[in-house]
Amino acid sequence: MKQTLTITVKQKPILTLKYKYQLTLLVKPKLEFQNTIRQELEENPFLEEVYTIETDYDIEPIKDLAKHYEEDEEEEKLRSNRFVYKPTLTEILESQVDLEFDGIDRDIAYEIIGNLDEKGFFKLPLEDIASKFKVPVEKVEEIRKRITKMEPVGIASRNYEEAILVQYKERYGEDFLAEKIINEDLLKLNDLDYLYEKYKDVDKEKIDTVISNIKSLNPYPTVNFSDDVQQYIEPDIFVYDKGDDFEIKINEKGIPELKLTTAYRKLISRKDLPEETKKFLDEKYEKAKGIIEAIKQRRENLYKITKAILNRQKDFLRKGKEHLKPLTLKDIAEEVDLHESTISRTVNSKYIQTEYGIFPLKAFFSAKLKTTSGEVSTERVKYMIQELIENEDKRKPLSDQAIVNILKERGIKIARRTVTKYREELGIPDSRTRRRKQ
Repeated sequence: MKQTLTITVKQKPILTLKYKYQLTLLVKPKLEFQNTIRQELEENPFLEEVYTIETDYDIEPIKDLAKHYEEDEEEEKLRSNRFVYKPTLTEILESQVDLEFDGIDRDIAYEIIGNLDEKGFFKLPLEDIASKFKVPVEKVEEIRKRITKMEPVGIASRNYEEAILVQYKERYGEDFLAEKIINEDLLKLNDLDYLYEKYKDVDKEKIDTVISNIKSLNPYPTVNFSDDVQQYIEPDIFVYDKGDDFEIKINEKGIPELKLTTAYRKLISRKDLPEETKKFLDEKYEKAKGIIEAIKQRRENLYKITKAILNRQKDFLRKGKEHLKPLTLKDIAEEVDLHESTISRTVNSKYIQTEYGIFPLKAFFSAKLKTTSGEVSTERVKYMIQELIENEDKRKPLSDQAIVNILKERGIKIARRTVTKYREELGIPDSRTRRRKQ
């Protein structure tokens, strides 16, 4: 067989610094978004705040949350409206995966973070995931290594040596001596005589510095992740029910209006500027442009996406979760002409305040199930299962198969194992456990 060399050209999107900063900001909830911008305003020489005369931000009383609006001052209204939210490690990782990956790579990344042990290590054979997604093992390993650089750094490592090495490189940069000590002598960090002798060609001060750096790292990626971590949430969107339609207001209270300064922009073009200084200023300039664009995109995307969601989920908002219709990220992406990954990033960790309560935007999405009468959301099916169990005869509780049969009569055909899965997700025990004696 004759061997030939073929060159193919593939288009691969390359994210500019401006776009990277923009994407990073768009995934942040309101308070974090606001604080990040305030910090950048202080540190970035290219950003300048535009001062305007503020008008009152009118927020109408909310039925279910009226107690939050007893204060006269606007700041008191917003402060009292915040509530405590404790993000799980999975939620933290998922938000980063949505930002870093797309397509099948994102599916593989989700599979990896879904199989971490309690210390944050990934122990599953790579071949299992490669086989499931029909991709080479090397591709799974490449995605896993990218995940190790997410927060917390070292997550999804195979062992504590790799976790420490990844952390070291991220915090202190590449270091041959550090890599050798981590791989070969991690358990002998306190034996200085041994280390001095083994690495006698290296200055002792250098060895001491490397050892000190290593000891500052975490052997287990989740060691500093506490269930007690609390994050205050302020709604990103306010929605008012006007009967025939909804009024949507994007919460921009506390988010400054920014513009680019001109003084430093002229400085970049100077030919006598040191290369290192020019690189620093270029990065700050690109970041400044990304931040200004992010504020605009956040406003526009949140409005368009919220409007599209509410058009589909009016009954859910007004009548309750049993009226939640099937809705996917793809459905909204097609309607508002944005990429599915953009929708995912935008709705992540965002909250909407309505007259009926506060909801995460993700609550409006639900997978689809085919039925004889059309499509129905999985949340609707879960609600039906919960309702059936709540109204059952506790002396003769419904088995999962009995629930399957009832749902079938109502036009919903699903497998018994699916009913079992949904019941367990609802935290409902099996029929044997639910049975009460007469």
